[in-house]
Amino acid sequence: MRAKSIKTWLLGWTIGLAVAASACGDIVRQDRAQVTLVVDSIGGASGASGSSGSVSATLQSDVVTIVDGSPTIYSDSGSVTIRAIMKNPVIGPSPVNAVTIKRYRVTYRRSDGRNTPGVDVPFPFDSAVTFTIPAGGSATAGFELVRHVAKQEAPLAALAISPVILSTVADVTFFGSDQAGNELSVTGSFGVQFGNFADPK
Repeated sequence: MRAKSIKTWLLGWTIGLAVAASACGDIVRQDRAQVTLVVDSIGGASGASGSSGSVSATLQSDVVTIVDGSPTIYSDSGSVTIRAIMKNPVIGPSPVNAVTIKRYRVTYRRSDGRNTPGVDVPFPFDSAVTFTIPAGGSATAGFELVRHVAKQEAPLAALAISPVILSTVADVTFFGSDQAGNELSVTGSFGVQFGNFADPK
């Protein structure tokens, strides 16, 4: 009887150890990258301003611009600077720790909690962008923030003939991996105001 109890105890201990090892393995697999990503700065520039448009922490996105008497729609661009920081400062960076960003996702939200896409805020979207951040360094890249089609859909299209300003926060998440294949992501946020603003001279 005693031998049976010891055998049962050993079996339970072995199963428990296997479960614990499996759980630890999942954590290790999900967090093997030696670097973490930080957004140093992020902002947007109005497409209506052309090359003279400067990047701002709060973008004023003009939903329609009159050019030579014709209503014209411009997309708006964004700019981000991302830094790759070594998790262990004792370990020096190596080329394998460089992170290549491959895609991004933009979502919009409002402070009043009304966030239904296509009704209260523009639809979220995914797109591609490619740039590499050296380990222990930073990189700056541009990306499309507000698409042409978004200004032709609800709720932005109605702003072309309305004095209403729609204030939102854009959350932009960048996805990539280090050179060993470990996946990383980082999110930056900034303000975007949509409306029929005064056209540039």
